[in-house]
Amino acid sequence: MALTILQIVGAVAVVILVLLMIPIMLRLRRTIGEVGEIVADSRPQAITLLKKAQSTLDSVNRELESIEEITEETQVLMEKAGDASAAVEKAIKSPLSRMGLITAGVAAAGFAAKRRLSRDLSAKR
Repeated sequence: MALTILQIVGAVAVVILVLLMIPIMLRLRRTIGEVGEIVADSRPQAITLLKKAQSTLDSVNRELESIEEITEETQVLMEKAGDASAAVEKAIKSPLSRMGLITAGVAAAGFAAKRRLSRDLSAKR
């Protein structure tokens, strides 16, 4: 008897739950339908946006390639400027160092001659 009562209560509970779920399921069906309409309406806009994004990415890639070319050309110019600077430095340094050596030699010879003259004059006195 108790088992029969429990079965009846269980069956009534299931029926009540099903009845409570019906409005929820109807709202859910309406919501899913509205979401489907929104997706269908936004599909052409999404395709347009994706095409524009692809166009923008292509443009950015072209600009990056241009920047890369400019960077490579700048690097080549910097290397050439460094080579030119080294050549100018070598061209200026070489005659100046020779001139410095000649001047130092002349100065040393002058000091030696002055010393010799000083000794000669001291020895004559």
